[in-house]
Amino acid sequence: MKIKSVLISLLLLQAASTSVVLAAEGFQISPRIGKSTLQIDADQLKDNQLHEVETLLTGVRMAYVSPIGLMVEGGYSSQGNWDWFGTVDRYRLTEYSLAVGYQFETQHGFRVIPKVGRTHWDLYSKENTLLHPDADRTNTIRDYDDFWELTLQKKISDTVALGVSYKDNPYKFGNVRSIAFTASFGL
Repeated sequence: MKIKSVLISLLLLQAASTSVVLAAEGFQISPRIGKSTLQIDADQLKDNQLHEVETLLTGVRMAYVSPIGLMVEGGYSSQGNWDWFGTVDRYRLTEYSLAVGYQFETQHGFRVIPKVGRTHWDLYSKENTLLHPDADRTNTIRDYDDFWELTLQKKISDTVALGVSYKDNPYKFGNVRSIAFTASFGL
């Protein structure tokens, strides 16, 4: 419910403010890189202990922004932990997502973009530590979950904006919290 109240507040703020300008309409592509924390609940693991895994997040999003700022977006991201020499990949989360949001733009070139959506995720474990009802696939679990995300960007030209994106969402296996640096390029 907190997400709905934030979105309603942002929409009311945009309607009441005279400093908000129309969004740059059209298609955007947004690569991202950042840090993520996967919290995997104890009931999802064979050792029955909660695991918190620090991961590297990479991904890309493709969006269409309407002239009034309404945004529809699809994306892919991958989060995993590894080291340089042993290439250990204990856990990897991949996500395919669809989202809707609103791109607020100010006179000073800032963008605030709240989004909500649905993601299809796969959580992979190299050491087969995940509990799964199918004995042949104990290294991967997959499902769908809802998510929210908030992005703040600064336009550096008419077609390029740089910024940061944050999300903290409960998933069926635990929780995903991430902060990523983003770049949006108008097409």
